[in-house]
Amino acid sequence: MKVRASLLALAASLACAQADLVLVQKVDGAGQSGEQTIRIKGTKSRADISQSLSILTDSATGDAVTLKHSDKAFMKIPAAQTRAMTEEMKKRRGNAAPPELKSTGKKEKVGDRECEIFTCDLGGLTVTYWFARDYPNFAAIQEQLAALQASGLGGGAAGVMPDPKTFPGMALKTEMELRGKKVTVTIVSVKDEPVDAAVLNIPAGYKELATLELPPKQKE
Repeated sequence: MKVRASLLALAASLACAQADLVLVQKVDGAGQSGEQTIRIKGTKSRADISQSLSILTDSATGDAVTLKHSDKAFMKIPAAQTRAMTEEMKKRRGNAAPPELKSTGKKEKVGDRECEIFTCDLGGLTVTYWFARDYPNFAAIQEQLAALQASGLGGGAAGVMPDPKTFPGMALKTEMELRGKKVTVTIVSVKDEPVDAAVLNIPAGYKELATLELPPKQKE
C-alpha cells in the first residue's frame, strides 16, 4: 500500500525543458509522512520516495530503476514491463472516457497563494487539486512533470490520471481519497537549479535484484 501510494503521489505531482528542476513535496497519509524530492535533468529524473527508496526514470527510453538504499540494491524495470502495466490498466478501464477535471467553484490559500479547487472522479478514487494560476513559469514546469508522468512507473497513470499539461495552474496541493483513506501531496518548493548528473545513475557498489514481472503472468 505504501509503495502504491507513493507511486500515485508521484504520478499526481510530476519533452523536458532545458532547465534542470528540483521539486520538494510533502506527503501525508497511507502510513507515511515526510518530504520527497524529485530531480529532473533532461530526460532523466530521480524521485527520492523515502530515505530507503528512490526511483530513477529515463523518459527517452521508458526504463526505470528502483534503488533500495538500505540493502544497497537495485531492480531494473525495462520499458517493456512498464508498457505491459500501462496496457493492463487500459484494459481494466475499458472504453472509459479520459478523466475530467471539474471546478468546485471554491478557492483556498495554499501557503501564500490563492488556489482554485478542482476535483476528478477516477472510478472510486477521488482526486482534489488546488491550482494556483499565478504560479511563475508553471506551464514549463507542468511540461516537465507531464513527461515524467508519461514514462517509467508513472506511465501506468497515463489515461488514468489527468494530464498535467491540461492543468489550469500549478497544482500546489493534491488530495487522493480511496475507500475513506486519504493521501495528501503538498508542494514545498520548486526550483530551477543544477542537478548533478551523478545522482541520476545507479550508485557504485549496489547489487542487482531479479526483475519483477508487471503485470504477473496468468496461470495456465
